[in-house]
Amino acid sequence: MLLRSIYLAVSLLAVVALSGCAGREPPHPDYDPWEGFNRGVFTFNDKLDEYGLEPVARGWDYVVPHPVQSCISRFFNNLRFPIILVNDILQGKPHAALEAIARFQVNTFFGGLGLFDIAADYGGLKPQDEDTGQTLGYWGISPGPYLVLPFLGPSNPRDVVGLGGDFALGFYTYFVPVPYVTIAASAINIVNERARFLDVVKNAKEASLDYYTFVRNAYVQRRWKAVNDTLGKTTSDQEDELYNDEIYEDYLEEGNKPY
Repeated sequence: MLLRSIYLAVSLLAVVALSGCAGREPPHPDYDPWEGFNRGVFTFNDKLDEYGLEPVARGWDYVVPHPVQSCISRFFNNLRFPIILVNDILQGKPHAALEAIARFQVNTFFGGLGLFDIAADYGGLKPQDEDTGQTLGYWGISPGPYLVLPFLGPSNPRDVVGLGGDFALGFYTYFVPVPYVTIAASAINIVNERARFLDVVKNAKEASLDYYTFVRNAYVQRRWKAVNDTLGKTTSDQEDELYNDEIYEDYLEEGNKPY
């Protein structure tokens, strides 16, 4: 089992290394060479969600008021501070790093350990979304083919490597010797986030002809926007451009392969 895990890790690193420096190039969601495997894992995850996580999340949503759910979400987002700070530094963003420090201090000491986003509400310091996978993309490393992970969902080889970096930087790492704390906190976070997106997931399933394709395209394009720091900042024209296949034509005509 250990040898298989090592082989998988080496294989993923090789895919990332050989996929070229295209981390910030326009994505091509239709490039899905592992689709057969991905669809099988996606179906497994979806059934696990449908019969396991979603019923628990609906019960949580019934008992826990939405404002409290938002507070819990902010609390766990505040714990991502080390991940955000280190990746701001690795991406050469000193101003963003200082803002991350200020956000964490203000929200921890004056926002009830992050339950309230005082830094954004009164200081104009908006939340940041940075992780190791984004940093690798910022450095020009291609994500590689789309990949669905059991239990974890949409990803790619680059982001799988990034997960290791996030784990090493996260607060949870320091509580591994106390597994019950880590497991309980993780479970609360997962159930709470699923409860907050009950309607979003339901509407997406109802509106999409192929839910797998919908999730794949949304993930690939969202990650590209995250690497290029355009999440939440695009205009309607830019949104249209992101979904316009013409942005791929020049890139492909130059002899490049979609990743």
